[in-house]
Amino acid sequence: MKGGVLMAVLLGIGCFCGAWSIGLGAAGADAPKLSRSDTEFFETRIRPVLVDNCYKCHSQGAEKVKGGLLLDTREGVLKGGDTGRAITPGDPEKSLLIKAVRYTDPDLQMPPKDKKLSDAQIADLVAWVKMGAPDPRLAGAAEKAWVDPNKKHWAWQQLTKPAPPEVKDAAWCKTPVDNFILARLEEKKLKPNPPADERTLIRRATFDLIGLPPTPEEVESFLKDSSADAFAKVVDRLLASPQYGERWGRHWLDVARYSDTKGQIKRQREDPNYPYAWTYRDYVIRSFNDDKPYNVFIIEQLAADKLPATARNPTNLTALGFLSVGDRFMGMPNDIINDRIDVVTKGFLGLTVSCARCHDHKFDPIPTKDYYSLHGIFASTTEPQAETVIQKIVMTDDYKDYYAKRAALDAKIELTQAEFRAAQRTRKRDRDKIRQLQRQFREAQGEIARLEMTHPGAPVRAMRVQDSTRPHDSPVFIRGEAGNRGEVVPRRFLEVVAGTNRVAFTNGSGRLQLAHAIVDRNNPLTPRVMVNRIWLHHFGDGFVPTPDDLGTMSEPPSHPELIDYLASRFVEEGWSLKKMHRLIMLSSVYQENCANNPRFAEADPNNRLLWRANIRRLEFEAIRDSLLAIGGTLNQTMYGRPVDFSRQPNSTRRSLYGLIDRSDVEDVLVNFDFANPDMPNGKRHDTTVPQQALFFMNSPLVIEQARRLVALAEFRACQDDAARIQFLYERIYQRLPKAEETRIGLEFVSQTPAPKAVAASADEVQPVSNREKRLGPKPMAKQRFERNRTGDTSPREPLTAWEEYAHALLQANEVSFIN
Repeated sequence: MKGGVLMAVLLGIGCFCGAWSIGLGAAGADAPKLSRSDTEFFETRIRPVLVDNCYKCHSQGAEKVKGGLLLDTREGVLKGGDTGRAITPGDPEKSLLIKAVRYTDPDLQMPPKDKKLSDAQIADLVAWVKMGAPDPRLAGAAEKAWVDPNKKHWAWQQLTKPAPPEVKDAAWCKTPVDNFILARLEEKKLKPNPPADERTLIRRATFDLIGLPPTPEEVESFLKDSSADAFAKVVDRLLASPQYGERWGRHWLDVARYSDTKGQIKRQREDPNYPYAWTYRDYVIRSFNDDKPYNVFIIEQLAADKLPATARNPTNLTALGFLSVGDRFMGMPNDIINDRIDVVTKGFLGLTVSCARCHDHKFDPIPTKDYYSLHGIFASTTEPQAETVIQKIVMTDDYKDYYAKRAALDAKIELTQAEFRAAQRTRKRDRDKIRQLQRQFREAQGEIARLEMTHPGAPVRAMRVQDSTRPHDSPVFIRGEAGNRGEVVPRRFLEVVAGTNRVAFTNGSGRLQLAHAIVDRNNPLTPRVMVNRIWLHHFGDGFVPTPDDLGTMSEPPSHPELIDYLASRFVEEGWSLKKMHRLIMLSSVYQENCANNPRFAEADPNNRLLWRANIRRLEFEAIRDSLLAIGGTLNQTMYGRPVDFSRQPNSTRRSLYGLIDRSDVEDVLVNFDFANPDMPNGKRHDTTVPQQALFFMNSPLVIEQARRLVALAEFRACQDDAARIQFLYERIYQRLPKAEETRIGLEFVSQTPAPKAVAASADEVQPVSNREKRLGPKPMAKQRFERNRTGDTSPREPLTAWEEYAHALLQANEVSFIN
């Protein structure tokens, strides 16, 4: 049997995915049908640009509509003005609006008078038109679809703790969680699946809690443990593992839109790197490992600088990276504030408050005034000129080396600035000289940023924020226009949560009071949102499928009583995530197998009632880390500065520590649906594209692990080929091979011809990415050849039959999925 046939038997790459959309705007046949992401893109990227730059001349509120063009409704945009349609959905090159904002025609320029939009804003408009110009606005549509802020949407209601319901099959229930699950199943005349076998269960739990496969020794220990609490001991061991914080910290970093770079900046004025973002990442890992109470975790991320404990332990300031690691939006302060409002309200409250920036929220009871109440808090928050050193400086050799290099760069900048000032003062300016000095200054700034980010002796600093010297309330920006100011509103919490008798925030910026309002026991949203996130990562979907939006446009919860029971217990038990994991994982519903039942699937096709376990695909980080662990090469060193895997492809650090560049996310991460670091992401997309299979086929990382597996002493010590196959299956899949799989493996190994050396191809050239232009070329990796450390391409030894077989096993779906 040839390798291709074996792979066809073993792989069977498939996809479990679904799409849904929501209807936005007024009811009727003409209402546009948009996805949630389409609406969010328009509301956060497009509407603010139109409001700030176009509405003055091209809206129904303009003193005089110029050119007959209205841009404040969807119909107006599609109709166009005196010169024709403003846009052609799907085709930016045929759209007059795009031509106008690009300034390519001197007779057609918008906005006029040299007020050209930034490159980032133009790129957003182009992307919007390519998407088909999704636009939820309708002519004459009401600004909101809600009237009473106390309307009885379930998410705003006070938290209660329902009693676990009585069920017929009480013996199935191991924890109160099961009572709620089984009650719904019995209501629909469904039954839960039998429990998964021990090997499946320990693999599921280990990936869920630490993002790595269990070792053969851990599997064997569990199989031999016949005690009633054998699985509980596994869960407790995993929760105590330091790798738990790495796994669940990465989930939170998705929500926190973590990145090591700034995104949209004026590159001629500042370096694109965040040299100290990693200190926030490490804070998150430590917080999860310490089982820091979630309410404290929230307070520290919003207002650590206001807490007495921070004076004794300045490392707590790293928590404020939650606010400061977002996109820089070309230095536009109101966009930075909007980003912080967005991450706080989506991350902690599951509300899309940023949709109320230009108008009252169309679906949730969030008036524009509430948005600007929060705006005042973050408008009264600043960042110090220099990041705060949070650890005592020790005069090590590393620090001395760093200090000498930093002093030389500071001197270089000082000299360049002096020369620049002198060149500016001369009567006849040498423009070439001035440009050269400006370039030298930017290069020196970049060198400093890279030194701070990468040098082991660089002082550890926190990306902190602080209250401004004059905290102030913000006015409402009419239609989102900063220059069109309305009523000044006090800094305070949201009416939908806190009621009409809210107190104004007067303690500095109000961040600490905001944090306390978010974790107040009378706020039902915060515990519900976090419990929903935890459930999502254990079952593949939350009670509410949209973890960042529990508003009126979200689906109703699949188990409304259970989410309230868990949220109440979460608060009662000290906001402990580890106790919540334990309660969920020791339930029968968590331990079900994933076998299909056609009748049940017809009644509940999306398995919302959880009659079986869901098959879930691992994220790329867990896939890469597990491959390294299987090959015995995973470096489990924790914490520290980011590793740029594009420049250090041979690094075996956990993927969590890889550098994230929000302006140029690595292709392999994009191919595997990595969370977009431009916005909060409580749930990653789940797509299947050819590049995923090609990664397993051609990546030197995967091929190297196949080699290492076969080189392991345990593999070589196997008595015969059948034992070697069993070793590989246990190492890779944590299970024994079936008889048919053993037969296929033996046949493959016996019939695979001896390898022949192959020369490296001279034309293996990759296009240069933006990151490569900035940081230098990436080492190129193609199939079984990879660039060595000097940059030369040299042939690698062809794979042996056993290495080919191990490589085929590593390409199977079973590596990437949890059953």
